[in-house]
Amino acid sequence: MEEPSYIDTHAHVQMAEFDGDRKDVLRRCWDSGVHWIVCPGVDIATSSLAGRLAQEEPGVFAAIGVHPEDCADAPSDYLAQLSALAARYREKTVAIGEIGLDFKEGRPDHMVQLRFFEEQLQLAADLGLPVIVHSRFAVTQSLSAISHFVGLHGVMHCFGGTPSDVEQAVGMGLCVSFTGNLTYPGARATREALKVCPHERLLLETDSPYMPPIPMRGTRNEPSFVVHTYHAVASLLDRDVLDLSQRIEQTARELFNHHEKREHAGEEDI
Repeated sequence: MEEPSYIDTHAHVQMAEFDGDRKDVLRRCWDSGVHWIVCPGVDIATSSLAGRLAQEEPGVFAAIGVHPEDCADAPSDYLAQLSALAARYREKTVAIGEIGLDFKEGRPDHMVQLRFFEEQLQLAADLGLPVIVHSRFAVTQSLSAISHFVGLHGVMHCFGGTPSDVEQAVGMGLCVSFTGNLTYPGARATREALKVCPHERLLLETDSPYMPPIPMRGTRNEPSFVVHTYHAVASLLDRDVLDLSQRIEQTARELFNHHEKREHAGEEDI
């Protein structure tokens, strides 16, 4: 009987939270049936670490970018540094991310965030890479910024918008990714958004080390826990988990390998 294979499209396993047991975390990941993961950076340092980890681990692929929470501290030449990382880890870099907007109180000035977001959207367009977009309390503004880059592909990560936001994102050709927080009792709105997402645009993730799904809530999240989210989503959508996992893997392959002009050394693995 065929077993599901899982994809974690957003896991920060290069972060310091995993320094003590990263090898064990990845072993548990592969043992649980996770086929591959995307590891996004949030600044220059973690983007570099993501590239290095991806180079060392066949099942890990990197994304590089400056997160909106970190943009105020980014070096003035951050775009040149990101470009250099993309070139250095070209075979394993599959996206620009995690980038976007975060309008939660206490975050950097909105206009500063928007400038960094637009500059990195342009970088993605120039490199022919998709984007991984953070959009906390700023889904509408994020989609508006992306709309100026015709043909740019990407995923709205850790989605927290409305069903109409899902429809707008999908109408722009974007994927929508949900995390383990949709299993939380108070996440009814997120579950409603999930239900209107077309199956061919749906992705799932852990956002490790944050937001572990039930029944792992209260622990450090890790990629192997994405299995719980797959089963929860299969139940919510009344779908077979094998069928769900196969559709998500196809969507993830199409998103992260769609740029035909780029020779992707890891393409056979993905």
